Order: sequence, then structure tokens, then C-alpha cells
Amino acid sequence: MEESMHKAFDELQEKVDSQALQDFGPEVYRRWKNPDYMARMQNHDCMAAVTGSCGNRVEIYLVLEQEVIARATFFSEGCGSSVVCASMTCELARGRTLDQALALGAGDVMQALPGMPGSKKHYAALAVKALHRAIETCG
Repeated sequence: MEESMHKAFDELQEKVDSQALQDFGPEVYRRWKNPDYMARMQNHDCMAAVTGSCGNRVEIYLVLEQEVIARATFFSEGCGSSVVCASMTCELARGRTLDQALALGAGDVMQALPGMPGSKKHYAALAVKALHRAIETCG
């Protein structure tokens, strides 16, 4: 009985994964299943946490080297779209000056994630807001 339940669960998970890959494309799918830059950083220069109206919380951690973002990580227990957008936000922030990172917007994150539906843009806005707030704590 238990073995058949595991098999049914595995088959269902395969269907969900296959549908997600088809619906969102390989980049969004990969970041959902194995998000880049997801870690709470202990030794950071800047950090902020923002909670969206949806209840998702995104934390952004930054390490600076001469006013340039050398490392950026995030943590979120939110939905997959929130995780994917925070991951891409960290990637886009790395290597930028603080002013350049402040110029990033939700549209930049969405453009870098082909396959992410426009209805998910508020998750990109949440991640960017956390980045901007983290930058405000630098100094």
C-alpha cells in the first residue's frame, strides 16, 4: 500500500514538473527547482526584509566591495514565483554599483525571466523593493 502511494505521488510530481516546465520555460523552472543565491548570509554589509501584501517575505543580503555589490543572496519562504524573482534580482544586482542597482526595476527582472507570466510581476516588484531597502541600509 505504502509503495503504491509513493509511486502515485512520484507520478503526480512528474506531471506537475512537466507542466511547469512547459508553462514557464526552462529558466524559470530551473530557478524554481534549484534557486541560485538562496541563503541567509551571516556576514553581510546590508540587509533588508520586505513582506508583500500577498504575505510573502523576501530578505536580501549584500556584500560590497568599493561601492559595488560583490555578493547578493536572498531568503524567502514564499511561493515559487517569489523565489524565482528574488533569485534573478540577486543575479542582476551582482557587479553593479549601488546607484546602478537602485535603477533596477520589476520590469528588468521580468525581462530577464522569459516565461514568467505578467500576472506575477508583483513578485518581481517585491524582490526589487527588498533590494532597494537593503541598499538604503548600507553605509
